[in-house]
Amino acid sequence: MIPHWMKQAIPRNRQQLVIGQWTTRLAYHLTIALAGLLFTQGAFANGPKLDHFNHSVWTAKEGFPGPIVAMAQTTDGWLWLATSNGLYRFDGMRFHPLTTTNGAHLLSNRMHMLNAETNGDLYIGYEDHGLSVLHADGRLEHLAPATKDSPITGSNTMVRDIDGAVWVATAKGLMRLEQGSWTQVGAKHGYPNEFTPLLSMDSGGQLWAATLTQLFRYERGSRRFVPVDLPPPAPGERTDRFLALMMSPDGRLWNAEERAFIAVPGPVPVKRRPPHANARDASYYGLFDRDGNLWALRCPTGVCLAAGAAGNSERIDIAAATTSHLDQAWQLGSLSPNLMLEDREGNIWISSATSLERFRKNPLTPVDLPPTNGNYHLAPDADGSVWVVAPRSKQGWHFEPAGRHLTELSGKYRSAARSADGTVVLLTEDGIRRRRDGAEDRIDPPSMPPGAWLRTDGERLWLGGRGTPVQIWDGRNWETLTNPKPDEFTFSAAGKPGQMWRGLVDGRLLLFEHGQRTREIDQVALGGIGQASCLAALPELVVCGEDGVVAWDGRRFRRLHALHDEVLHNVTGIMVTADGTRWLNGRSGLVRVEAADWRRSIESGAPLRITLIDALDGYPGTAAYQPSLTMVGNRLWISTSAGVVEIDPSWREINRIAPQVALLGLSGDGVAYPLVTPRIRAGTTRLRFDFTAPSLRKPERVVFSYRLDGVDDVWQTGTERSATYTGLAPGLYRFRVRAMNEDGVWSERERLLAFEVVPTLVQTVYFKMACGIFALILLWLCYRIRLYYLTRRLNRHYQVQLEERARIARELHDSLLQSCQGAVLYMTAAVRDLRGDSPLRERLQGGVRQLNDAIVEGRNKVAGLRTAGSGEPRLSDYLREAGEQEAGPGQHFALRVSGRVRPLQPVVEQELCAIGREALRNAFRHAGASLHEVLVDYGARSLVLSIRDNGHGIDAGVRDKPGHWGLHGIEERARLIHAEATLHTSPGNGTLWRIEVKAGLAYDEGKPRRWRLGF
Repeated sequence: MIPHWMKQAIPRNRQQLVIGQWTTRLAYHLTIALAGLLFTQGAFANGPKLDHFNHSVWTAKEGFPGPIVAMAQTTDGWLWLATSNGLYRFDGMRFHPLTTTNGAHLLSNRMHMLNAETNGDLYIGYEDHGLSVLHADGRLEHLAPATKDSPITGSNTMVRDIDGAVWVATAKGLMRLEQGSWTQVGAKHGYPNEFTPLLSMDSGGQLWAATLTQLFRYERGSRRFVPVDLPPPAPGERTDRFLALMMSPDGRLWNAEERAFIAVPGPVPVKRRPPHANARDASYYGLFDRDGNLWALRCPTGVCLAAGAAGNSERIDIAAATTSHLDQAWQLGSLSPNLMLEDREGNIWISSATSLERFRKNPLTPVDLPPTNGNYHLAPDADGSVWVVAPRSKQGWHFEPAGRHLTELSGKYRSAARSADGTVVLLTEDGIRRRRDGAEDRIDPPSMPPGAWLRTDGERLWLGGRGTPVQIWDGRNWETLTNPKPDEFTFSAAGKPGQMWRGLVDGRLLLFEHGQRTREIDQVALGGIGQASCLAALPELVVCGEDGVVAWDGRRFRRLHALHDEVLHNVTGIMVTADGTRWLNGRSGLVRVEAADWRRSIESGAPLRITLIDALDGYPGTAAYQPSLTMVGNRLWISTSAGVVEIDPSWREINRIAPQVALLGLSGDGVAYPLVTPRIRAGTTRLRFDFTAPSLRKPERVVFSYRLDGVDDVWQTGTERSATYTGLAPGLYRFRVRAMNEDGVWSERERLLAFEVVPTLVQTVYFKMACGIFALILLWLCYRIRLYYLTRRLNRHYQVQLEERARIARELHDSLLQSCQGAVLYMTAAVRDLRGDSPLRERLQGGVRQLNDAIVEGRNKVAGLRTAGSGEPRLSDYLREAGEQEAGPGQHFALRVSGRVRPLQPVVEQELCAIGREALRNAFRHAGASLHEVLVDYGARSLVLSIRDNGHGIDAGVRDKPGHWGLHGIEERARLIHAEATLHTSPGNGTLWRIEVKAGLAYDEGKPRRWRLGF
């Protein structure tokens, strides 16, 4: 496979020669690889293996966009992929096609180069003409056009210099862009106008460039390129071997050839390789990762790894240095990878025409044990070695971690166990081997029960099996344990020396000390964790069960909790390391709890802060049902249902790359909106925000937290990469979102989007104002209509009163007054018949005079009844006259009128006169007051009549006394004219009557105009 730029540069008459050289080297590689196998056998233990990495593959089924010709990662975390179908960006979960903020498009889909710079820009080179740059803000700018006279033809790579200038290696030589102007770097600069495949800047800022046959170094003082000679090529190698320049972590440059990496001569670098240098572009041949391991492609097929290759050597032969390789179809998505890149988080990415693959370091690595059907029993010995037993296959091995050497044991083995004091016991078909302090003895069992198992508490041996009683060896004899019955036991675990814990099917836990049962703990005391699955003293006693974990806090067992309690279910192994860290192996994987977090949870009951190591970290299957954690030297071995893996307990690798949130889209009711000051159309009922955060290490565990200001009171948190809101009211909103990676590192800043929801017609402020005005008009009309009907009713009532008065006046005039007049005439005639000095005559004459006065008064009353309602404003005059008539000695009366005096409705005036007269009469007769005041206020909104005195007030019980109707009469008259009557009084503080009548009911302004009433 020949790179495109090589085909472009090599004349057609030489391409066959190159292809022939590649074929010759294939045989050479195979020979070296066979020799290297023997050389590297010991290296597998000292460096990583490719099959120890977490390996993920994306193909067309997962959305792979097509053959990848270039890769780069920008500072915002996006992995950019140049494909024949366009430019895509990858966030670890999905592939997203290029979108620009200014609407610009690529010059062509025939891209050949991607370079990411530290300022966030992404440079895009093409196979033919042109050069583009995608800025960090999403703007796409074309630095060179896609025309025949373009200064850029066939971009291979580029470098942004320390002074801001841009260097581009092209098919026609080296170009420099400075202050918007392109310059050809030619002979006057000491550089030939030839095909330039290489351009690089080392850790010290030194610029390097190369043609196919010569390497150059740029001298900044003279602004010229100086040739650099490499060691002579090996026999059979061609001289045009400058294919790629790679930088190792120590800052050295290496010339990458097809079968070797050769260090470029020069002084020892002062600075190490810049962080994330491998992420700026992809390599066609390989790279040095951040740990100094060399990754190589097509060696001769697949992927090779040379662990720790970046040492002090000047030449690395790939075949000889390879410590691990993947070259089978089932191991890779493609056996013909074309590009490799190390991202900012340390993942290795490999691309091909059909797939994109990721290799991520796992904290867990498999322990190379022979495969078996079932679990392993592990028993570390005092010398650091491990005894391994596979009960189902009845095989046993002795493992030496220092040399990673595994020796198979002769005979058939059934079980292996270790006590707290370091005693190791091995159960074989021939007997029991017991090892203690380097010495070993043999014990004959009484019998070999089916499904036999063996445990030791350091003093005694416990031998059991399916359906058979447990036998206990006390050092001299075997004793049978008959209670509880054998079928009641489900679990056995050694405690402190001389202690053995046994779990029962009903969840109880029994403690045997020195062979005697001494304690029983039921499920209530254990917090309902179900059947016991493991037990340990850390130093506090910890009991694990099917449904949780409890720890003894000195007084009782405290149930432990986590954010998700299922990580503490079915824990079958627990271990504490020297630094106090607790490790638990359970259903969800391996759980790590720091010492401080463990103590805090036991003391306060707070949820445990945990680190979960699961399938994403190389954890296979689920926890094995047995003591599934074992310390082997300085490594922690974890037994699982799919084998044994190990971890360095001091491992604390944290991904400190903060995810940067990107908003992908905003849509409302299926309509997409731009992300620059969007205005959501009126009537939108459903709004959806799509967002992501490029995090390539463990994108599945990225957590997002978002809120919509004005809608959400708290942050909404979850792993979903979209948020939907319904029924948003019109107005301005701000959507905020942030992200957290798998190790709890949050985004440095939130991503914020301000937008506006446009109101519909009925939601506009003008419509609401119109509705408000209409409502006010409607209320005013209702008020006027009610006032009209109340006034009409009062007038009707008054008219009835007038008619009744006229009837009474006629009756009085026609009956009573006429009768009285007849009586006067009769008595006058009688007086004439009496003597002048008769006493009776004088009395009758007095009676005639009184009767004449009564007739005159009666006629006046009749006249008053007939003339009532004339509309003259006489309320104040009437009250003044009434007050002056009622006032007695020592009682002062005053009347004041405020406001413009206006004519009153007759019935209102009549009732107010009656109310005032009654109130004044009561006050003058019963209040014992020295001052009586009347105020008539002709207000614009209402007519107010106030009657006040400074007397001793009215007792609370007076209103309810029989025969006292004055107060009730005042209130009834007020209700008759729809007035509000209020009495303010208390013993010793006088009395105040306040009668208020609305202006529309009180005043008589003449006949109301119809337009006022809305008719």
